[in-house]
Amino acid sequence: MSGSTPDAGAPLRFEPTYLVTAVFAADAAARREPHRAAHLAHVRALLADGVALVAGARADLTASVLVLRAADAAAARALVAQDPYWRHGVWTTLDVIDFLAATSHTLGRT
Repeated sequence: MSGSTPDAGAPLRFEPTYLVTAVFAADAAARREPHRAAHLAHVRALLADGVALVAGARADLTASVLVLRAADAAAARALVAQDPYWRHGVWTTLDVIDFLAATSHTLGRT
C-alpha cells in the first residue's frame, strides 16, 4: 500500500458534525437522471470545501448519506436543501442528527 500511514498515537478529535440521511423517492431511478450531473457537482463542491466529510448512498440505494460540518442542524439541512435531488423530489425526506465524527489531526479543522 502506498502513501503514509497515520500515526497510531495521533489523537483523534471528535468534531461536531451532522449525519444527514436523504431518503429516495419510490421512482428515484427515473426521477434522478436529469438532475444527476448537477447533484454530483453540488456534492463535489461540498467535499472540496471540506463541508462534507463523506457523501454517498446506502448500498441498498434507499437513501443518500452525508456527514456535514455546519454551525447547527438547521445549517446542515439548508446545505442539503440546495441539492438538485431535494429541489426536484428525488429525495423525499431529510433526517439530520447530531454526529460526533472522529477525525485524525490531519483531517480535523484547527
